[in-house]
Amino acid sequence: MGRDKILCVDDEEMIVDALKMELMNNLPENITIETARNAEEAFLIVEDSISQGDNFILIISDQRMPGIPGDVLLAELNKLVPDALKILLTGYTDIDGIQYAINNAGLFRYIQKPWSREDLLLTVRQAIDKYNTKRELNEKTRQIIKMNEELEKKVKERTAQLSDAIKELEAFTYTVSHDLKSPLRSIDYYSKYILEDYSNELDNEVKNMVSNIRSICGNMFELIDNLLLYSMTAKAQPELTTVDMDALFRNTFGEIAKPLKERDIIFTIEEKLPEVTGDVVLLKQVISNILSNAVKFTRNKDQAKINVKHSIEENKVCFSINDNGVGFDMKHASKLFGIFQRMHTQSEFEGFGIGLATVKKIIDKHGGEVSIKSEEGIGTTIMFSLPAGPGKDANV
Repeated sequence: MGRDKILCVDDEEMIVDALKMELMNNLPENITIETARNAEEAFLIVEDSISQGDNFILIISDQRMPGIPGDVLLAELNKLVPDALKILLTGYTDIDGIQYAINNAGLFRYIQKPWSREDLLLTVRQAIDKYNTKRELNEKTRQIIKMNEELEKKVKERTAQLSDAIKELEAFTYTVSHDLKSPLRSIDYYSKYILEDYSNELDNEVKNMVSNIRSICGNMFELIDNLLLYSMTAKAQPELTTVDMDALFRNTFGEIAKPLKERDIIFTIEEKLPEVTGDVVLLKQVISNILSNAVKFTRNKDQAKINVKHSIEENKVCFSINDNGVGFDMKHASKLFGIFQRMHTQSEFEGFGIGLATVKKIIDKHGGEVSIKSEEGIGTTIMFSLPAGPGKDANV
């Protein structure tokens, strides 16, 4: 790091020497005082100092000098050392010169000659303080910029690593899921073969055991299919089109409820749902997962109630699906959209904790948001938003 300097310029040797002595006796020793008798000397000193990496805190110049006057000199030196503060000494009132120095050199102060010792030292110390404050601020800013650049680099690296890890996980999930199906099919086939061809030779306990094997195989097939769906959803890019959400909700619920004729389920849509922009196949999966959960978690109710409503905010449509099911404690809600996260045991309600993770993946890919509210014994509300379809906005 270079030396800190102050340059004093005056064509009168006695004055410039007195100025130098005054500053040397009252300023810190780490500040070097340079002197020049004219503009040419001043330029040489500044250029030589710059080449050595020195810093000029302050330049003090007399106004009236042969050749280049002080205001013009300060303006020219400002091009070389713009951070240095400038003080103009004048033995007479030169408003034009002062104004020129203010406009072209960023003049810090002007001092009348002969100067007051106290006024001179106070002004110089103020200039040094201002310079040091600005230098510290610049250094802090530089450090912050450097930290931000390093942080941005690390974020990019971590994002790339995370992206690679996700791709590897998706590929692993897809491969493992396919590889698992082959032995499961064999187990399920041989179990079915035993039950059908050797039923008369088996006692009830063995039959139950083999039946349980087939049931477990069925559960594993369902888990693998859900994993494959989750993996494919993670890789899929939505094919956007206009989607009739009202029809999609009604048709999907009809498919889910068709085999449940013994259930008393009241399904209502408060008012016709609007169209949205999205991938109809992926959005059908979202609705299917949400409504399937609502049907599942209300099965202990004499009368299940599932209600769908919507609101329009700016250029998005917000959907809300409420049920009167078992609900859950909201302190666990933060992890509910993660894969394999469940609020209930397998013995209470079947499932693998993949459905809502898939919902979040799909909604995220559509640029929407998904959230959940629930209360134990009261029910659950799932909310998600999607881009509005053509002609839909907050004023509709």
